[in-house]
Amino acid sequence: MSKETIDAIQKSLLVIRNQLDKEDAETKLAALQLLMGTSQSVVAMAKKLTKPKVVTKKQKIAIPQRKIVKQPPIKQPPNSISNDKERRSTQPIRPQPPLSNQRN
Repeated sequence: MSKETIDAIQKSLLVIRNQLDKEDAETKLAALQLLMGTSQSVVAMAKKLTKPKVVTKKQKIAIPQRKIVKQPPIKQPPNSISNDKERRSTQPIRPQPPLSNQRN
């Protein structure tokens, strides 16, 4: 093989390598873009997951109920006057004597 053919082969191999590097760079760029898109979605999901959840809880509170305690009726002796009538004495009312002058 002559030197010229070897140089031609080397030039064509160099062109092929350059094309492969160019394609490889484009492939790497596409992969980086995919990674960026994926990482953005992962970051968005992580933010969504770490956001505190607001949950309203319903607590049951015991409300005390009042007990109604009935007093037993007071038993009165049979001779006493019932409470419905007013109690009055049969004696006439006498006026009290006026107070004496206390300046002496």
